[in-house]
Amino acid sequence: MLYAGLALALLLPRLPALDAFATGDEPYWLSMGANFYYALGQREFENTIYEYQPAVTTMWVVTGAMLVSFPEYRGLGQGYLEFEKGLLDPFLLEQGRDPLVLLRDARLIQVLLVTGLLLLAFYLLQRLIERRLAAFAILLAGFDPFFLGQSRLLDHEAMLACFVLVSVLALVVYLRQGRRFIFLLISAAAAGLAQLTKSSAIAVLAPVGAFLLFEIFERRAEWKKAFFNAVKIFVLWFLLLALTYVLFWPGMWVAPAKMLGNVYGNAFSYAFQGARVIALEDAETAPLKLDTSLGSFFQLAGVILWRTTPLTWLGILMGLLLPFTRTWRQVPPATKHVAALTGGTALAFILMFALAKGRNSPHYTLTSYLMLNLLAGIGWTVFLRWLTTRTNRAWIPGTILALVLVLQAGSGLMKYPYYFTYQNPLAPRGDKPAFPYGEGLELAAQYLAAQPDAGEAVALVYYSRGCFSYFYPGPVERFKPYFVDAGHESDLQNALDGADYLVLYYAIQGHLDKYQPLLDSLADVTPEKEIWLDGYKYAVIYRLK
Repeated sequence: MLYAGLALALLLPRLPALDAFATGDEPYWLSMGANFYYALGQREFENTIYEYQPAVTTMWVVTGAMLVSFPEYRGLGQGYLEFEKGLLDPFLLEQGRDPLVLLRDARLIQVLLVTGLLLLAFYLLQRLIERRLAAFAILLAGFDPFFLGQSRLLDHEAMLACFVLVSVLALVVYLRQGRRFIFLLISAAAAGLAQLTKSSAIAVLAPVGAFLLFEIFERRAEWKKAFFNAVKIFVLWFLLLALTYVLFWPGMWVAPAKMLGNVYGNAFSYAFQGARVIALEDAETAPLKLDTSLGSFFQLAGVILWRTTPLTWLGILMGLLLPFTRTWRQVPPATKHVAALTGGTALAFILMFALAKGRNSPHYTLTSYLMLNLLAGIGWTVFLRWLTTRTNRAWIPGTILALVLVLQAGSGLMKYPYYFTYQNPLAPRGDKPAFPYGEGLELAAQYLAAQPDAGEAVALVYYSRGCFSYFYPGPVERFKPYFVDAGHESDLQNALDGADYLVLYYAIQGHLDKYQPLLDSLADVTPEKEIWLDGYKYAVIYRLK
């Protein structure tokens, strides 16, 4: 019953409105997943590759959605549709298929997968700490607004976070509870699937290595034996990880060098030089180096703090202060290990993205959100047990923990259906949305879809693909960023001349200097419609004809 209750609690905020909006990257993952599915159908396994992500698990999710909504896709002979040109959507429409349905099905599969992984994490966690404590920690983390929002989107980060969590917990269970091989296998397989999700999962080596070193330290009286035992465990764990990596990526069956070179060559190029290998081929080669300034670390930590709830803050603070209190002596060793492990894993992912160059979106550190919320859950429960001993009222912990969960869940639900737009109310409120990702454009599309000329009117839109086009029945043209660059005035004018409506995504364009001349030129023009969310202007519609 407990597992059914946890599953219901985790699914309830995730299942509604999976087709209510789309975000900027999701149409690209649909395209890449469609190519992956096509390659499987043609037995051309060398084409089951994206790039440095490597996003294999995401493409398997889209493959599952294809099998549900359009299994015939693999045999129609259309070939591989270039994802950057947006060829999948018109092809689907020609075949009488709605891209939004495909997105909804893919999101649903991912939601079910994430929920299953969180339940597996609970199973492992309750083997290490008290069951009620484990349930509270999993729910607190599962209700975190940013993690909750990202887990409903078709991208890699939520799956990556869950695979990493399962991996580290299973390893602790293996090391602390009889060294049963099944738990080492679960840990390694989850780490392999994390690597197949995104190459940044390599950061999991830090907590894994740290815990093995701790094992050696605990047995320092016979350190040589402990050292070789730890090496043996790590080698076996890594071999199982590699086996998982090969088994679940068909490209590795036929062209392993190509797959590994593309993924890790681009990943390390991004980390050290801020761009892919292909982007650096004709450029002057910069020296290889990481960003070692502390500013990047504090900036990333600040971003996470501003996106997590005050309840998570308090839990983390209590968790960090516990080792300096008398109560810490009464905390079971396994609880201490989990607290250290979750905090260390969060730190490892923050440090990795702080050191690496290249793109650094807020959701890239989603693993840290999940881990910090688990640490907060432990901090809350241990603190309240201490409070019970002081007040001698046994009803206090359960009541407060239930209230904390209700408030945590409510923090995200207030932003429904865009949970990921949450900002901590104690943090300074900026003049722009914290993470505009295409949300709100579907409202602009729905407004124009209700106009008499909706079927024929051409809309010129920034973030046009998916975010707008899935919800508008007429022709859509993309407002390309270079339109506002010097020397491209004629391109902009031609685009405006060929459109009936201009839809600016003010949440982004309104806060970039390059768009200010365009916005200034429109200052005296009365918009057809403005879309506001949470007190921010998100989109502005202008009638051009």
